[in-house]
Amino acid sequence: MLFTQLECMLFLFVVVLLFFFVKKNTYRKAILLCSNIYFYAYFDYRMTALLLLSVCVTYCISYAISKSCNQKQKVAFLATGILANVVVLAFFKYFNFFIENINHIVSGSLFSFDHLNIIVPLGISFYTFRFISYLVDVYRGEMGPRKSVDFMIYGTFFPIIVSGPISRASSFLPQLSELRVSGESLYKGYRLFVIGLFLKVFIADRVASYVNYFYSNNELFGTVTAWLAVAAYSVEIYCDFAGYSSMAIGIACMLGIRIEENFNFPYLAENIQDFWRRWHITLSDWIKDYLYIPLGGSRKGVRRQYVNYLTVMALCGLWHGAAWTFVLWGCLHGVMLVVHNIWRNAKYYSASISSSRCYTVFAKLLTFLSVTLCWVLFRSENMEQFLDIMVTLFAFDMNNGMLWVQPFVVFILLSFFVFHLLVDLKLKFVTVPLESKMTPTVLLCFLWLIVVFSPEKFEPFVYLQF
Repeated sequence: MLFTQLECMLFLFVVVLLFFFVKKNTYRKAILLCSNIYFYAYFDYRMTALLLLSVCVTYCISYAISKSCNQKQKVAFLATGILANVVVLAFFKYFNFFIENINHIVSGSLFSFDHLNIIVPLGISFYTFRFISYLVDVYRGEMGPRKSVDFMIYGTFFPIIVSGPISRASSFLPQLSELRVSGESLYKGYRLFVIGLFLKVFIADRVASYVNYFYSNNELFGTVTAWLAVAAYSVEIYCDFAGYSSMAIGIACMLGIRIEENFNFPYLAENIQDFWRRWHITLSDWIKDYLYIPLGGSRKGVRRQYVNYLTVMALCGLWHGAAWTFVLWGCLHGVMLVVHNIWRNAKYYSASISSSRCYTVFAKLLTFLSVTLCWVLFRSENMEQFLDIMVTLFAFDMNNGMLWVQPFVVFILLSFFVFHLLVDLKLKFVTVPLESKMTPTVLLCFLWLIVVFSPEKFEPFVYLQF
């Protein structure tokens, strides 16, 4: 069930109600574990066994790591645990991708490999990363072994199981020792949930109909429509994923669990490095701590640092999907990180330049434009479509295709710009602050808009496919 479905809201209501009236922590954990399993099984009960098996294997290996006194054994157990999780992820998500590329390489030969009819388990990319980080943290001694029930709750926690955030076990598991639910946590969670629901249903889903039609028929449209659709997709993917993250964090808050923030106005970033500090923050932190730094980070010279940027961002792209468009999207971000560092280290770059208001505005606009153009590759079905759209964007021929200006999309784009401008000016009221007396009224208006102007079709969450 999706967070936007009525049955999910009824399910959430029942779970929160049980949590509110059941006071004993042991019973609360039992309710939470059963809720997690039911939620995941509702999507596909066949994959629930795989999830539980992955949880059990990861826990057993982490326990073996913590109890081993021999360093070589610890390394062997860690490698086994990481390999087991990666192999499962690679098989279900990338097997057919690899087979397709092998068949392309050996085309014309006497043999080829058949594709398998594989169902990709929901959330496998997210929970695989969480399991790997847990194993590494136990190996590093940053946390000791936990109760098996607690780890099972962490591994199957339903608000984040499908599309994150990628919560760390070191911050999640200690909270299970005492699950505190109060009127304050319910209100905080409700606020985050409604804001996320508004971003997803009222904005992302309604904009998606425009974007989807453009990408399905991009050859029909001209430059102006292409720029509108490309900009609209930047808004859609942000509102979709940030909306999901806000709803997930809100649900967790209602259950007395704090989940790490996942977005911090990424389109206000001054450079691509700043963008990745603000966009999908839990993934960015995971890549930094478990890929970039172990590869050497910036400790082994500038050239090695640039190679590390390109490597981790290519893997980040591959993590998003089994297609070359995702890999190239990651590589483009890697190249932009390299270019940013070259610029930052240039002799004519100075703190006085970067602190000027004109430079800051220009840098933010350039970063947003760069990210937006990269989203074209991310959204395109293949390289041919990406190149066609890029040609249309920069043809600057107003008569080269149809013009389609949807008023709602224009309104959202303008509102999105004004909203970010107000946030950049440090006007706190636009973020619907928790302590404001107007917040309940604003949230009620959000719900009214969602109900009255609901989209014709509820779109699945963009990151559901990852």
